[in-house]
Order: sequence, then structure tokens, then C-alpha cells
Amino acid sequence: MSARGRKIRINFYLLVFPLKYSKWTHELLDFLKDKGVSATFFVNGNNVECIYDYADIISRIHQEGHQIGSHTWSHPDLTSISKTEVSNQIVYLEEALKKIVGLVPKYFRPPFGSYNDEVLDTIESHGYITVLWDIDTEDSAGQSVEHGLGKYSSSDGPPSSHIVLNHDIFQSTCQELGPRGIQSYLDKGFKLMTVAECMGESDWYQYISTPSGRDGTWSCG
Repeated sequence: MSARGRKIRINFYLLVFPLKYSKWTHELLDFLKDKGVSATFFVNGNNVECIYDYADIISRIHQEGHQIGSHTWSHPDLTSISKTEVSNQIVYLEEALKKIVGLVPKYFRPPFGSYNDEVLDTIESHGYITVLWDIDTEDSAGQSVEHGLGKYSSSDGPPSSHIVLNHDIFQSTCQELGPRGIQSYLDKGFKLMTVAECMGESDWYQYISTPSGRDGTWSCG
């Protein structure tokens, strides 16, 4: 679902992983590759870790056919900062993604799901579609794997559609919750795809070019 009422088409299930970079993300990507599943990764620039230190993960996500979305530079509550600061949060991440993978995302997930009209207007002025979710596994709140799996199992099956929120910064999400939840939805008969695919959009990104080589600007300092 999008924040201004754009309808997600039914019969599909979308995987959303706000990416804060972890050594376990590669394990999750291995699982997704093995299952032939595409996910959407909403990335930060300088939240828990610096994006440039995990350029290999960003590149692999893109190369293996997953969608990259924007989740701001440093993960602030966008309703608590100025319009100029919201724009900066968007642009700083764009600059990093252009360097690492040569693209600018088209889809945006606001931190904490927090937004108001001014925030939405600013996001849209940068060419983004704002995306939320309908199922939160609450892994970021410290809930157990079994709690998260309960969120999967209690959700309606096809023809309903869902956007499920998981956080790959947690080892248990990459190694247990994500794989087991994904398998449970495959067993229910869902077709798993990216946010853009589910919305019927062929253009995943606003801009695609050639990445730049690593240099002294690859720094969050």
C-alpha cells in the first residue's frame, strides 16, 4: 500500500527489508537466490553503519535482481525535521547510491512509518512513491522469531496481498525469521515479488547509470 492510497494489486506478497547492513545479509541473499525470490531492500546511508563500508552488499542486492528503495540517509523521524532537512536526507542517500550502483530509487519508506502532508509533498517532489506495510514482524522491537512467524501465519492467504516488514540487521531475521516466513508464504501459494512489480511498474528507478570507482568521497564522515 502506498501512503496516498495507491492500491497494491492482489495475489502477491512483498518482502521488505530495511537495510542497516549486517554480515548476515549475505546469508539472507543466499536463501533468496536459492528460492528464486525477489525482495525490496529500503536502504539507509549512515544509520547503524556507513553505506560505503557495505558497498559489496548493495551491489549484490542490485546484481541479483532485488529492488533497492530509499529509507533516508540517517533514519530520522521526518515529521520532526525541516523540509530542507528531509530533502537532504533524500539527496545524501541518492548521491551514495549513484556512486555504488549507479541508480536513484523510485520508492521510499519513511522511518518509523512517520509522515505528514509536508513530508509526503517533499518526498514526492523528489520523484518518489511512498510505501508503507501492513504486517510488521516486530523484529526491530526485540520480539522473538516465533512471534514474527505468528504474524506471517495469522495473515490472510491468497487472494489477499501483503507487505511484510523485516529487518536484516538481526541475525535471527536473516537466518530464521526471514527464511521460515518466506517458505510459509510460498507454501500458501503466494507469488513473491518486489514492490514495483506488485504495483505493475516496469521502471524500478528514477535514474540508472554507471557506478563510479571508489575514491575519497566514499565516506560518511
